[in-house]
Amino acid sequence: MKKVRVIVVLFLTLSALSAQVPQNMLPSKMAREQIIEHKAYTMSYSSSYVVPSWLAYKVTNPTVNKEATVKGKYIPDPKITTRAASKKDYKKSGYLMAQLCNYLDVMHIEGAAEETFYTSNIVPMKLAFYQHMWLKTEDLIRLWLRDKEAFYVFTGPITKDAPFPTIGSNKVSVPKHYYKVVYDPDNQEAIAFKFKNGMSSGSLKSYSMSVADLEKITEIDFFPGFDESLKERLKSKVNYEFWNFELEEEL
Repeated sequence: MKKVRVIVVLFLTLSALSAQVPQNMLPSKMAREQIIEHKAYTMSYSSSYVVPSWLAYKVTNPTVNKEATVKGKYIPDPKITTRAASKKDYKKSGYLMAQLCNYLDVMHIEGAAEETFYTSNIVPMKLAFYQHMWLKTEDLIRLWLRDKEAFYVFTGPITKDAPFPTIGSNKVSVPKHYYKVVYDPDNQEAIAFKFKNGMSSGSLKSYSMSVADLEKITEIDFFPGFDESLKERLKSKVNYEFWNFELEEEL
């Protein structure tokens, strides 16, 4: 009996470690997609587009060491049961292998940084967009975290824009737009962003919107596990007094 209890406790402990985002926070399950869970992130993976429709992860560190390196290898996700991208798909494609969940944000979780190099977490982005907009948004999220406990981030390409051009022998889709949703569970505030793949200028605030407006574009239901009154408050509008875009001047 004692042995059984130890096994159950160990199983629950391992489950807690692998589930950084609570189930009730995850976006809606997409039709004909595979839910994949790793140490730091959970995703809904589309074999049709060879990219995830959404990926969810937790951010707790307001500062990261951008000089930090990890021995990560770009390899197909071992949990994918269908078509997966490879590093070769990106060769001479004109697109960067960009991480949806940045390894810098999960280095405090043992073994998680290496998993961010699975090609299921990689999407094609134009270099200028990645450097000047995508990474800048991640930096702003970290600045917002300076006096907060944790945020949950939901991100991915907008697959409803299909059809897409593709790259490589695995026909990896090249999305036209990407999005992010940032949620603060302690203060019950949320904000969304939509970006065009390739653009490289403009204030981040100009690309922000309510979660409700993003849902109309993506057809993804965010926070389906929340009660209706909370969902309505989170999604209907953006509290720009809470989400301080003046911090963008520090970037």
